Amino acid sequence: MRKTRSTSLIPRSTSLIQRVLTSGTVAALGLSACSGEPDPLPDAASLPASALAAFQDHLQTMSEGDLSCTDAAIEAVPRAVGFVNDDQQPDYALATQHLRCRSDRGSALAYFCGQQICAFPALMSDGEGYRVIWLMSGNEIETRTDYQETRFVVRQGAYAGADRSAVVVREYIWRDGDLRRVAEREELANRQP
Repeated sequence: MRKTRSTSLIPRSTSLIQRVLTSGTVAALGLSACSGEPDPLPDAASLPASALAAFQDHLQTMSEGDLSCTDAAIEAVPRAVGFVNDDQQPDYALATQHLRCRSDRGSALAYFCGQQICAFPALMSDGEGYRVIWLMSGNEIETRTDYQETRFVVRQGAYAGADRSAVVVREYIWRDGDLRRVAEREELANRQP
């Protein structure tokens, strides 16, 4: 008959508990990384100096020196802000229909807006400064985060007759070093009686 050695169950149960605790800790850390809160957004009241400078340069180039906008006028414009690209610096989109500039050739607003919609310039950080990228035209701009992927969302009213109007929604994300339109959908406009 073979003799068996009796060992205590305490060390085994302790190692089992340690393995369960370690597995639970790893799982909790993994879940917290996936569901963490986004970084706090910067003060929406001011644009970084490099973003203002990039937009001023862009205005001069696109208008061949005609547009004159003060930094205060640009600062006063409503804007969408979010961490759209991967450099951990805030990115902005300006609601140009509210931009008050001076033009010697005519309406300064005509550089940005047509009869019903306006173009939204995005000020995208590149780690050292900002560059201007034009988004699609629309009536409203915002940022939204889905699954920790921040995007610009542009809404445009689309008149389709007296009995049916819609809102076209376009979404842009940062992919391969550029803003890409990844979604376009139509929402029915809420009609007031």
